[in-house]
Amino acid sequence: MKEFFIKPAIKYGEDSLNHLSTLDYNKFFIVTDKAMVDLKIIDRVLEKLPKNATVEIFKDVTPNPTDEIVEKGLKKMLFFDPDCVIALGGGSPIDATKGILYFGLKVKKDLNFSSKEPFFIAIPTTSGTGSEVTSYSVITSENRKIALSDEKMLPNLSILNPVFTKTLPSKIIADTGMDVLTHAVEAFVSKVSSPFTDSMAKEAIKLVHKDLLNHYNNPSLLSPRENIQYASCMAGIAFNNSSLGINHSIAHSLGAKFHISHGRANAILLPFIIEYNSKVWNRYCELANLIGYSSETPINGKDLFINFIKKLKKDMRIEGSLKELNIPFEDYKKAIPEIIKDVKNDICTTYNPNEIDDRSLVELLVKIYIGE
Repeated sequence: MKEFFIKPAIKYGEDSLNHLSTLDYNKFFIVTDKAMVDLKIIDRVLEKLPKNATVEIFKDVTPNPTDEIVEKGLKKMLFFDPDCVIALGGGSPIDATKGILYFGLKVKKDLNFSSKEPFFIAIPTTSGTGSEVTSYSVITSENRKIALSDEKMLPNLSILNPVFTKTLPSKIIADTGMDVLTHAVEAFVSKVSSPFTDSMAKEAIKLVHKDLLNHYNNPSLLSPRENIQYASCMAGIAFNNSSLGINHSIAHSLGAKFHISHGRANAILLPFIIEYNSKVWNRYCELANLIGYSSETPINGKDLFINFIKKLKKDMRIEGSLKELNIPFEDYKKAIPEIIKDVKNDICTTYNPNEIDDRSLVELLVKIYIGE
């Protein structure tokens, strides 16, 4: 039986944080990072909470959250025993919160400890991961990124407020924006895509085409900023129901081994993955036509869509290959066997339209490095 579901509830707009004051909870556990606290961004949330609320803040989340961070946060949360958990930040704090809640439920079950699951609120401060509406979490363990998936990690409520994305650095806008595009494209060509996921993915791609570069060049403008936030959310809903593909599988491995930001890794990979996925060139052609190109054949449409992505990347100063990131080729070559192993074990690989094998992956990984 096939399934499509939409969760969480979503509050959005400039006044969306006001909803926090209506919550009937007493103990709030907030998971975030040091920057959110130091820059007093967290104060926007704290001032909206019920006046008599007790608040515990876990601010130790780092980019690409590790299993050690999750364990540390888990111990703090279990001791505090909140009735509401709030994730505030980009994909890292939201993913870390999901990991904390996921393992928290397992610990309570193992100890036969009965308590009500805390209400989970996600408040993203970047527009990219879509983590606020997905059941996925990516946690780093040693030099591997582990993708977890469980419906219990879905937030109960997501709050999309454009005030948080008003002062993002241009590089973060570029990286997270390309993450949005990659989510939508991979959801659209997934083996288990559906008319439901297609509708969300296509609208996200249209908004990225219309407003990502505008948002990059003019971050203070409200309309482009809101549209990319909506695109991120819709792409998240799409891939939460259809999953992703090897663009993400490879990006997970590269990010863990070479400390490349997730969005930038996805952006570098995307043209190469589109070329690789020959079974669905007709689907990429459909996307090219969606954003205004006129193509006569699947190959032509695929090429036009790749050219659009390359132009967008160039305009946002994103590298075209791993070589341009100055990663030593010898280091990269030594890592290829581990990358292949990671890709084969990554849940996203299951839904990629073209099958993979060691030889084709080696050829693909070499192309990704040299840019050809």
